[in-house]
Amino acid sequence: MGNPQEMAGKLAERASNNSPEKKETTIFDLIESRKDQFAQAAGNNMDVNKFLRIATFSIRTNPKLMNCSAPSLLSALMQSAQLGLEPGVLGHCYLVPFWSEKLKSFEATFIISYKGMIELARRSGNIQSIAARIVYENDEFQFEYGLEERLIHKPCILGERGQMKLVYMVAHFVGGGHYIEVMTKTEIDAVMISSKSYDKKKKQPTGPWKDHYEEMAKKTVIRRAWKYLPISVDDARVVEQEGTVKHDIADDMSTVAWIDAEAYAIEDESELSGDPQQQTENTEHEEDLFSQG
Repeated sequence: MGNPQEMAGKLAERASNNSPEKKETTIFDLIESRKDQFAQAAGNNMDVNKFLRIATFSIRTNPKLMNCSAPSLLSALMQSAQLGLEPGVLGHCYLVPFWSEKLKSFEATFIISYKGMIELARRSGNIQSIAARIVYENDEFQFEYGLEERLIHKPCILGERGQMKLVYMVAHFVGGGHYIEVMTKTEIDAVMISSKSYDKKKKQPTGPWKDHYEEMAKKTVIRRAWKYLPISVDDARVVEQEGTVKHDIADDMSTVAWIDAEAYAIEDESELSGDPQQQTENTEHEEDLFSQG
């Protein structure tokens, strides 16, 4: 039987050999590590704990987001936090994955929903009411510009309303005055086709345009009127940069330069031509990209 010192040494060696391996850092660990920055960005617009729960749920329920580069996903979440908009299908914005042939990786982007645009407009304190509506073929609709603008929309309530024809928005300002914007379906579709959410190879929409066409149409008409609405400069700058790929985070995300990632929507992962080994190597180094700041 060995002496106590030898036994202690053997026990220590055995404990060391049986110790669990170091836990791999996940995207959720990285998100949690940035909690204070998300809280600072959100300010009083959002409870950071609720924001993190919603963000985590949104990522877990979209497998492609799990494949996105960590820097782009964290940047998209920071844009969401700064504007105080909750991500997710039922929230105020979307976290949308795009494939970048240039970077050979999925990249997450921040896209505001119709509800998000309405929320930002109301939050400005300068808009009394704002709404966007769709006009269908069998609705009665009259509109004219002039010294006294005139808009009449009477939805068809008996029978089918028909196909979508127009989309319009009306904003009434605090203290008086209003702004009206009208867009045809042709104009709406032109915006959709020019977006990154449109698969130009298959000639069909993806992401929000595929799943929430009418909501995106309403958002589009509000977006066109955005520069004429009394919105804060900071919010306006972030909104203008939605849909871009960013790999950095800052207190003011509008100051972060976006990356020319040539990212585009893709529905079928089997179409990717990127090198899987390169994607793995990129993932292993993602944490280092956020090791500073």
